[in-house]
Amino acid sequence: MKHPRRRVLLTGAAATLSATAGCTSLLDGEDGGTEDDGNGDEGDGDGNETDTTKDDPEIAADDWPSFQRTPANDGYTPSTAPTGDPSERWSTTLPGSIDDQVAVVDGTVYVATDAGTVHALDTADGDEQWSESLEGGRSQCPCIIDGLVVVGTEEEQLVALDAADGEREWTTDLAGPVAGPTAANGTVYVGTSDESVAYAIDATDGDERWSAELSLDAVDYPAVADDNVYVGVEEVLDGRLHALDRINGDEQWIHEGARMQSPTLIEDDIVAPSLTVEVLTSAGVTHRGFGFAGHVIWSPAATSEAIFAGSTGRRFAAFDRTDTGTDWNVEVDGRPNSAPAVTDRAVYLTVGGSELVALDVETGDRLWSRSLEGGFASGLTVADGAIFVGTDGGELVAFE
Repeated sequence: MKHPRRRVLLTGAAATLSATAGCTSLLDGEDGGTEDDGNGDEGDGDGNETDTTKDDPEIAADDWPSFQRTPANDGYTPSTAPTGDPSERWSTTLPGSIDDQVAVVDGTVYVATDAGTVHALDTADGDEQWSESLEGGRSQCPCIIDGLVVVGTEEEQLVALDAADGEREWTTDLAGPVAGPTAANGTVYVGTSDESVAYAIDATDGDERWSAELSLDAVDYPAVADDNVYVGVEEVLDGRLHALDRINGDEQWIHEGARMQSPTLIEDDIVAPSLTVEVLTSAGVTHRGFGFAGHVIWSPAATSEAIFAGSTGRRFAAFDRTDTGTDWNVEVDGRPNSAPAVTDRAVYLTVGGSELVALDVETGDRLWSRSLEGGFASGLTVADGAIFVGTDGGELVAFE
C-alpha cells in the first residue's frame, strides 16, 4: 500500500525522508548458476509489463547519487579527490551513527542515520538545509532520483522525500523491513527481509510495478543492468544472487554462494562478493574467481581494467579483468570497513576501524592515510572534489 503526498497533506501526517534523481585466480569455467525455464513463475507482475526503459540522465561528475554511485554499484567516479595529504573542509555531528555512504547531488549531501533522521547538508560548509525524522529509519546510503531522496525503514516502508525541503512525497508499504534501494530508469529496486521479496517501485508515485519472491533475506542495494536486476540475499553463511527480469521481475537464474553482498556490474561481468570474488557471465555461470587471505565481506569496486576488493586478512588488491592475476596486492593496517571508491588516480577505503586510506590506483602504493580519531569509520563517498566519511559517533567529515 502506498501513501502519496496528497494523502499525507490531507491527514496532516509528519514529513520524513526524501529522494532525488555503490591472490590467486581460480574457478575457470566453473558453473555457478542455475538456469530456470524462463517462465517467470517466481515473478508477481500481474501481467503488467510496464515499460521501465526510460533513459537515466547522465550522472554529473561531482555527484554520487546512490550506493557506489551508479545503478551498477561500480564505485568509480571521474570526480577529483585528494592524492596528497588532505585537509578538512568541514565536519559536523549528527544525532545518530552513520554506518554507510552518503549521497551527494547538486552540491547537497544527503545522510541517513541510525537514529532515524535524514539530513541535507551543503557540500561547501556542512550547513544543514533540512532534516526529518522517520519512524524505523536506519543508517543507509540514500538513493537520489528525480528530485527525491528514497530510503527504506525497519517499519516495512519505502519512503520518498522531496530533496529540496524534506517534505514527504510518498510512502509505500512493503512485505518486511526494507533494505537499501537502488534506482534506475525512473524505478526504485529494493528487497525486504523476514518476508523476502524484491520490488520494482515507480519513483514518481510509489506504485508497485512488480514483485518477486526471494529465497533468503535481501541485502542492501541491488545492481541494475539493461535487462536484469541482481539482488543479493543471505542468511548466516548461506548466500545467493537472484537475477530478475528488469521489466516484469521474472526469475532468470539463481547463483549460490556464501554471505552474498551487494553485487557489482562492469561491462558484461557480474561480480558476486561471497567470501571470495566470483565473476559471473550474464547466464549466471562463474567464469573467473579470485581468492586471497581472509574473506571478502564488502562489495568490490570496478573499472574496465580492474576489480578492487579488500579482505578480512588485511589485504587489498586490484584484480586484472583481462588476465588471471592481480595488478597489485598490498597489506593495509586493518580489515576494510566498507566498499572502496575509485578515481582515475586513486582508490579510497576505510580500514581498521578509524583510518581513511588512499592508494595509488596503478601500483597500490599508499598515498596518504588519515585517522578519524577513534570513531569507527563508515563507507566513504567521493564527490564534489572531496571525500565524505561518517563514523559510528555521528560525525561526518569532508576532506579535500
